[in-house]
Amino acid sequence: MPRRASSGANVGMIAGIAAAILGFIVVAALLFRLIAGDMFGGGDTGGSSGSNPNATALNLVTYRDNGNSLRGNVYRVEGRVEETLRWTPDRGRLISFDANDATISIPVPVLVPENFSNVNIERGSELDLVVRVDRDGTLVAESIDQ
Repeated sequence: MPRRASSGANVGMIAGIAAAILGFIVVAALLFRLIAGDMFGGGDTGGSSGSNPNATALNLVTYRDNGNSLRGNVYRVEGRVEETLRWTPDRGRLISFDANDATISIPVPVLVPENFSNVNIERGSELDLVVRVDRDGTLVAESIDQ
């Protein structure tokens, strides 16, 4: 007696195909968001919403003792603007920032790049910064929340 052929696709095959299509759509959407975000200003917009919301707090004692040991890392720092030390149209502003954490409050220099020229930074204003420690130990603002 000959065997009968299967009569169409079963439920397992349909579920597998649907999962594969859904996975492809999710991966394509994430890839598009990554590429389009970099092309259309998802990187440094000059705005004030956090570029790295998971940044850890800057250890001010470690920075004071040896800022070069923190080079290349990104940190969050809170404090008050003491004054603008220098301004150039092509490099931005260098400000004296009274940074504070749970244990200490010290003044630190922060370079605010020219792409933040639309942000009003006045003496005495309270700011929440995400900063990157530059190769020479200077703090460079990557995000500013007022």
